[in-house]
Amino acid sequence: MLQQLLEMCTDPSQSLPSSQKATLFDTSLEAVLHLCNGPGVAQNIKQHLTKFCNIESETPSYTDFVQAANYALRGLRKVNVPGIPAFQDDDETNVLFHVNDPSFIHQEHQGKKSSRKPDVVVVSYKSAVDIMPEGKSTNVYQSACKKPTKDHENFQWMQDYVVPTVLYMDYMKEMNASAQSTDSTPATGPAETSYKKSNELQNISERLRSSKRGSDHLGSNELPNIKRSKQDDERQSRQKQDDDDDEDEEDEEKKKKEPRKLHPVVQNGLYVAEMFAAHTARQHVISFIVNNDIIYLWWFDRHHTIQCAGINFVQDLPRFVVLLFIMQRMGYKQWGLHPLFEPEPGYEGEIIVECEDKDKGNRDKEGQDKKKRVDLTLDLKSKKRMTHFGLRGRATTVFPVKSKVLSALPRRSHFLNESTELVAKLFWPEEARQSEPEILEEVYKIAQEDPDVLGHVPEMVWFHKFEGTSTAIIRKALGIDDTGSRALYIIVFRKLDPITTLSGDEFLLAWWEVVKCHRALWKRGVHHRDVSPSNIMGYRLGGRFISVLNDFDLSSIKRFLSSIEDAPKGFERTGTVPFMSLHLLVPEAIAGQVEHVYYHDAESFIWVLTWICLRYENGKLLRKNRPLDEWLTVDAMGCYKEKMGFLGRLRSMHPTSSHQKNFDVAVQCLAVIHRYTGPFASVPADDEVVFNTWLQDHVPKNVLQGNIL
Repeated sequence: MLQQLLEMCTDPSQSLPSSQKATLFDTSLEAVLHLCNGPGVAQNIKQHLTKFCNIESETPSYTDFVQAANYALRGLRKVNVPGIPAFQDDDETNVLFHVNDPSFIHQEHQGKKSSRKPDVVVVSYKSAVDIMPEGKSTNVYQSACKKPTKDHENFQWMQDYVVPTVLYMDYMKEMNASAQSTDSTPATGPAETSYKKSNELQNISERLRSSKRGSDHLGSNELPNIKRSKQDDERQSRQKQDDDDDEDEEDEEKKKKEPRKLHPVVQNGLYVAEMFAAHTARQHVISFIVNNDIIYLWWFDRHHTIQCAGINFVQDLPRFVVLLFIMQRMGYKQWGLHPLFEPEPGYEGEIIVECEDKDKGNRDKEGQDKKKRVDLTLDLKSKKRMTHFGLRGRATTVFPVKSKVLSALPRRSHFLNESTELVAKLFWPEEARQSEPEILEEVYKIAQEDPDVLGHVPEMVWFHKFEGTSTAIIRKALGIDDTGSRALYIIVFRKLDPITTLSGDEFLLAWWEVVKCHRALWKRGVHHRDVSPSNIMGYRLGGRFISVLNDFDLSSIKRFLSSIEDAPKGFERTGTVPFMSLHLLVPEAIAGQVEHVYYHDAESFIWVLTWICLRYENGKLLRKNRPLDEWLTVDAMGCYKEKMGFLGRLRSMHPTSSHQKNFDVAVQCLAVIHRYTGPFASVPADDEVVFNTWLQDHVPKNVLQGNIL
């Protein structure tokens, strides 16, 4: 991984020969050796590493780790490696380590505040200066050894880097087991250096790893295991009880009340999710976990996590210093910020996207498509902005956007939405899937022929795939599997409003029209496969609400699947968990052994109807005492159990006053679901029978006829 990061740092203005590029790591090792041997900087680094190793508890060790790393960073300013940009004395890009714990870093997510406190962070020199209380200190590096003071502003996730580093010193007994988590891939191995190891440091390091902080230690090229067995938890619980027997009852009660500390890998994941959420179109995040005297580099992107082999920064100091050298020379792009959306942290100005003009009349003399410049002004502070908090997947973000070029485009005759407002959708779909723009073009052809579809699908104004964002690039370079790779897309749509703003017959008619649109598309081979409240939207036309089946990025076109390599074949578990069919929440479906068929989506429509009837009053989400909240916080199997329990107590559920009649329809539909949940029940194979008996037969005649006045 270090070799690949060095290649990412190379100066694009220099044409570095491939032979020279291939030896960047070895060249860098040689270039930093003088900082690891002899007096001066090397002596200061080793002095603080010795103190770090001798400290017996975690929190006090932060200071010496930070000082050792910052001494190395300052020494690296004069180090030059051919092909790598020289150090720039720029306060906004010059990085340093800074103690953060126990200060919190806060962020808002859809109106809810999160508070995290990474142990140590990597920030720019400017951010470190800004955080210093006036009049208390003038030395930034001394200040970096202390947490930000409570009476001063803390760091922010949206600031330049704020790269989290988790330090911990308590090896768990199970850590000599399997080396990697489900979605992590080892990517680096050992290398030899001519570093002259200090006998004192080496002895301290070995003693550290054999006694004081745990005897079941990891080698420097092993990866920490994040799995805990029930037996391990019980054993540690019994051991803790034995240790507590000698303490008085007051201390024992205090310990019981203390929250259980999250595993460092989980902490790290939460910090990374904050960083993804803080930056528009962030491509990747690099973070670190320090486990005793070993530092592990983690690469996160929307595909999955690449967890690299550890570096023992005591016994293999040169390799650690090369890592610091890389961090010092990385720019915003190398840290993961998209150069177009965020040329600098927090950028909110207009962006210009250059793309091919597909209009046949706009070609150059050679017949090539001319470049078109599309202006986009993103409203990232809008309350209507929907962000994603997570590590992998599509990571869909939706927000209002303005564009002179797109607003001037001619409208297609078969679109009925008269809104002039636009919204942008940024997301990371799998590259093997048929793209959403391609699927929508097929949908539009059907809409011109089928009245149940016409007007009930979203109007795509423009789309663009950002080249160079594929998550396969780093994996191919590392020689690891890139199956399931993702790339960044943007689609601009005509604005829609959520169906949840409706009540009574108006809501039920809007829901029913989308059910019919979905059925018509399914019959023509377009399988939506992600029915949820957020994907049922609409607009007003002449005072009437026209509902829209939205979000086709998990959809597929049946007749095209066989011709697309690695395309989904219908056995992938797609959808939004709280609204997925019970038959897709069982272990067989999770393992990819259950084909996604029409009745699964039909059942999702019933769960959506139920959800809105119980949680929305006169178009607004209930503020308190909301039923079904637990469906949002459990995994697939947990949601299965919650839904089965819900069906068992269905008669005790009470809808809001604005959805009482609609809930009567939902109850009749849910009774059908209940009928087919038994182990010996067989759902009808005929989709038309499912459509009629699961849905249409329970809808009032006035709604079926569109007469709700």
